[in-house]
Amino acid sequence: MNDTNANSNPELDPQQEGATPEAGPSAEADRVLEEWKNKVVYLAAEMENMKKRFVREKSDVIKMANEELLKAMIPVFDNLDLGLKAIRDMETKAEGEGTKIVANLMKGVEMTLTHFQQTLERAGVHKIESIGKPFDPGQHEAMGQSTTEGFEDNHVSAEFQKGFALHGRVIRPAKVIVNKKA
Repeated sequence: MNDTNANSNPELDPQQEGATPEAGPSAEADRVLEEWKNKVVYLAAEMENMKKRFVREKSDVIKMANEELLKAMIPVFDNLDLGLKAIRDMETKAEGEGTKIVANLMKGVEMTLTHFQQTLERAGVHKIESIGKPFDPGQHEAMGQSTTEGFEDNHVSAEFQKGFALHGRVIRPAKVIVNKKA
């Protein structure tokens, strides 16, 4: 073998012109090792971020899994509420024994409505408070306008239908009348 082939790789030749001991094979190996260490640290952090994101997304999916069922139950709440209002109207018109029957019926519907509302709340469904609040197109659907005294401009003055949110996300906007100053 001749001497010219012994050090044919210029990167590994410490005798190369302008080479310093720091720029030799050991320094290059250290630089490559440092790059790989940085990549490992970066990938470990990326994996940790992915784990956190997956946990958060799984939690969101679980919270919203029953959305369709709960949306279907809200009209039941509405009907119970309307029934209770009708019974209250009947109570004022009833006389004698009829008053007692209407009062008992009203108490039963009130208890059912309260229990149903508590069940919805445990599932993460909450009523959107509207009357007297500023109109918010993300939570309210304007059905009309009024010039009602006692309400500020662009505030809800009446509610046709309650709105509901599931874990803070609107699943049915409230149908409202918005007050406008003349």
